[in-house]
Amino acid sequence: MGVVLQGRFLSASCEDPYADFALEEAIFRGLKRVTARVWRNNLSVIIGRAQLARLETDLAYCAKKRIPVVRRFTAGGAVYNGPGNINWSLFIPAWFDNNGLTFERDPRAVFRLASSVVVRALRNCGVESRFDPPNRIVNEVGKACGMAAYVSNSGLLCHGTLLASADLEEVARVTTPVREVAEKKYVRSNPMKVANTWVTYEIFRLEIKAILEESGGCRFEASQPSSEELEMAKMLHNEKYGRAEWNLGDPFVEGGTPA
Repeated sequence: MGVVLQGRFLSASCEDPYADFALEEAIFRGLKRVTARVWRNNLSVIIGRAQLARLETDLAYCAKKRIPVVRRFTAGGAVYNGPGNINWSLFIPAWFDNNGLTFERDPRAVFRLASSVVVRALRNCGVESRFDPPNRIVNEVGKACGMAAYVSNSGLLCHGTLLASADLEEVARVTTPVREVAEKKYVRSNPMKVANTWVTYEIFRLEIKAILEESGGCRFEASQPSSEELEMAKMLHNEKYGRAEWNLGDPFVEGGTPA
């Protein structure tokens, strides 16, 4: 049996989606301990690092409804975020290797690792689901969770958005890609039928923590982001996530002029 190590379990939610994704990057940049986070934020559309916002959502509709469009720093497609969703994040430093929870460099292995935790947590909540490679969790109705990851020499982040009790009509409304031929360099979303899991935030949060402790031999203490992480998140919000150039601009043009 591996040595029991100490991890962090964060439930911090900023409610401001720009600040939430600034915090995600801040935690990753200063990663020292294995960290899990289960959180929620307000209605928003989250696009992948290499996507062009105007191709992935109806910007006029989002502006009319005051729905923020936020670019995350991980890859993948566009997702709907809102009160009917549960977001989860798993941060593993490169040095960490304990039982079933370990640093992986191959994104496919990262998704397998993270999905195994989520699928087991859902099963304990009475919901059957399965991993659908490369980065989806599905139930008998449709896609219940999408995942994205970022891997560097210092560690990995895998995060996902689980549909719990979302307005599925609104999900389809704001994440249906625009039918426009675009340069191949932009990552395009691949929409499919989606499905709620009807799990509650509190129960899912407890199950994720229990599964992580069981599979990783790591005790997770309830914690809050450090002052250094909050300061880094504030800087990233001001200089990156709070700016239209980052969120709406061309990801392949320095400065990201909104397109």
